Amino acid sequence: MPMPSAAGSASTAFAGRPTLPISYVRDFLAGLPIDAPTLHGMLHLATISPTLLAQRHGRVTEEQFAELFRSVALHMDDEMPGLYARPLRCGTLKVLSILILDAPTLQVAIKRWMQFNRVLDDGSVFTLHRDEQEAVIRIDAYPRQARSARLVQELHMKLVHGLCSWIIGARIELERIDFGFARPDDAADYLFMFPGPARFGQPVTAMVFDPKYLDRPVRRRSGLELRDLLHRAPLDWLFVPPSADSAAHRVRGWLQARLGEDCDIAHVAGAFGLSARTLVRHLQAEGATFQDIKDALRRDVAIERLTRGSEPLISIASDLGFSSVAAFHRAFRRWTGGTPGDYREGGEAMERSFAREARPAKTALAYREGAAA
Repeated sequence: MPMPSAAGSASTAFAGRPTLPISYVRDFLAGLPIDAPTLHGMLHLATISPTLLAQRHGRVTEEQFAELFRSVALHMDDEMPGLYARPLRCGTLKVLSILILDAPTLQVAIKRWMQFNRVLDDGSVFTLHRDEQEAVIRIDAYPRQARSARLVQELHMKLVHGLCSWIIGARIELERIDFGFARPDDAADYLFMFPGPARFGQPVTAMVFDPKYLDRPVRRRSGLELRDLLHRAPLDWLFVPPSADSAAHRVRGWLQARLGEDCDIAHVAGAFGLSARTLVRHLQAEGATFQDIKDALRRDVAIERLTRGSEPLISIASDLGFSSVAAFHRAFRRWTGGTPGDYREGGEAMERSFAREARPAKTALAYREGAAA
């Protein structure tokens, strides 16, 4: 049963971008044929401090991961770096987008994509199944030699879901997403990675949604819109807002508007016209707790502000509701296992020496311009 809207809330729009666990970055980089100096330069460009890679609970922002992804894709000339049986040369996403944008409906677009996949012969196979109750996109095969079986399945599903949502001009709400691997340590992050409940240890990796989406017309996109998608890739297909019906998402949005206030679960439940016990049940059904949502929100806002400038710590601490910098330090170490300085290091490095306009020619910017040409 969907959770009711919050009283006095103008919108439940997505607020406060979640961060990614550093384990995701480590998995992405593991086994790549990139020497240490080149990798260090890529991390620097993405404003990710190398010290974070060794931290168990470190985090990165979506923008940082996307910048790192682009740099690696350019360096390897592979838009899914080292994940498929053969490289997806830069420009593959552009060709695919042009092919499916000409389709009359989403179902036709997906079938064209499946044919395109066959031509690529990249070791992956996905299929579409439809009946009156549900539509299922399933990964039937993926490259067994992939560096990370988990990562290749996740990113393939993210690409399919993100690009399909983009071409119809609406986020596809998922009834559920199944993964053919065991529940990972960072499973809590899946609440904000996919717009639907995630299940692990399933026979196959698949996403399930309302079949009515398949009849949606493909939205006509201008060349400028396509160029913008490619310029920002992988941001627009890798990171999409979670389900609007998600209790965790709606609680996070409510708290986002009241960051500096001392709000407990009773305050939030009352705003939604619920008892605290009922709200707890809604959150438990999604594998979430109120305190975890509150801590994750404050952690993510802190990381974003630390990596984007030299704002005084006392200002960040105060805005997040802490009585002192020392209290903020203690909480931050509990959240991430590191210090605010570990994250500020990357942001200040960017300000000192990596102004966007002055980058060397062979950067992620060059990759974006080449793919979108």
